Amino acid sequence: MKKKLFIILLFISVNTFSQKIEKLWETDTVFAVPESVLFDDTVMYVSNVGGESAEKNNLGFISRINDKGEILNLKWVEQLNAPKGMGVLGNKLYVTDIDRVAVIDRVKGKILQFIEVPNSEFLNDISISDKGIVAVSDMNTQTIHLIKKDELVSSIVIDSVKYLNGLYWEDDILLAGISGSMLKVNTELKTSEVYINGIGGIDGLEKIDDSRYIITDWSGKMQLVSPHSAAIELLNKTQDGINAADIGLDRENNVIFIPTFFHKTVSAYKLVE
Repeated sequence: MKKKLFIILLFISVNTFSQKIEKLWETDTVFAVPESVLFDDTVMYVSNVGGESAEKNNLGFISRINDKGEILNLKWVEQLNAPKGMGVLGNKLYVTDIDRVAVIDRVKGKILQFIEVPNSEFLNDISISDKGIVAVSDMNTQTIHLIKKDELVSSIVIDSVKYLNGLYWEDDILLAGISGSMLKVNTELKTSEVYINGIGGIDGLEKIDDSRYIITDWSGKMQLVSPHSAAIELLNKTQDGINAADIGLDRENNVIFIPTFFHKTVSAYKLVE
């Protein structure tokens, strides 16, 4: 039994450590502080902060590009402040915008409404569950806000953590990135526990398979992480001053899309064995 377990663990370790990425393309420096990419079939949405990350200036906008990095609409939706995380539910695109969530008709490219989030300061990432619950992180107040049917229904403060940011729904459990760790959050009980530790800050968070995740930190690093093995560094542009913000993922083709923030591009990398 011990020998069989050792072989299984060895296979998992070898399989994980064999992962690498290949760069496919990078756009020109046409974006205005791109913070998040959301893959939606063959189209991607790119949120552009436009100005300062917490400044209400109506300079923010959403771009649309295709899966080859070609610009479809640079300023598809405008008149936002500092848009960041995004999520799709039906024909609606949800976008964080400092202290509110913009609801956009993704067919017509029109803002339908803004959902105000009282007492919020720096709304960042969004993840939407299979049940239609929109989870939004506030990095300043370490709070997760839950929206259902376009109404704020609950807020969960995660005590004693810093830099709450990346979110990912895994069935009824919400994964949340904080400084140094990934948490499992039970949104009904309003409890949390550490799931993966010692992995640095988490901006982008996407699931690859049953227990492996791609994470990025804003400074420029991308890692493959799992609760069963050590983190694997796939990319590190920190020394070059190129950021890696909130990533998008084409799961069918294992292609990762990275917004580079101050570098003003979006780049695509394929995850290969």
